[in-house]
Amino acid sequence: MNKISEIPEQESIPENPAVETSADPWRCEECGSLRSVLPKHGWTAIRDEVAPAAPEQDDLWCDGLRRAHPYQIRESELMSDTVEPWWNDGTTEEDREIITGLNPENFSPKDDRKAFRDACDMWWNGRTNDEKIRLWRQATAPEEE
Repeated sequence: MNKISEIPEQESIPENPAVETSADPWRCEECGSLRSVLPKHGWTAIRDEVAPAAPEQDDLWCDGLRRAHPYQIRESELMSDTVEPWWNDGTTEEDREIITGLNPENFSPKDDRKAFRDACDMWWNGRTNDEKIRLWRQATAPEEE
């Protein structure tokens, strides 16, 4: 089944509006969740207080993945190394049509639909990191059996 076709129309809602986050918070490298990387001992939120080398990976639990031993990285790294490359190189014209709601037939076919691609990129660049991560996570989630 195509995960991108299952992405519902998104509203701009922060992942956790009641909690202020740093400019570059820690996130789970695999699922992108903010509140998921917790120390197993006590399982209290550690989001910005722990450097990657501080706790051992064996001491972390990812609530988003529902398993132990996740890696945590800064949001800026997740965006530059994973989410943005997925958008730029890992999505097709059909994917972008589904995600953005834009119709390529409404754009000039000249230059291999450059106007459509540019409009999709403009739409994408108007999203917050939380929105981009949510879309990436939904589109790339492994199939559930």
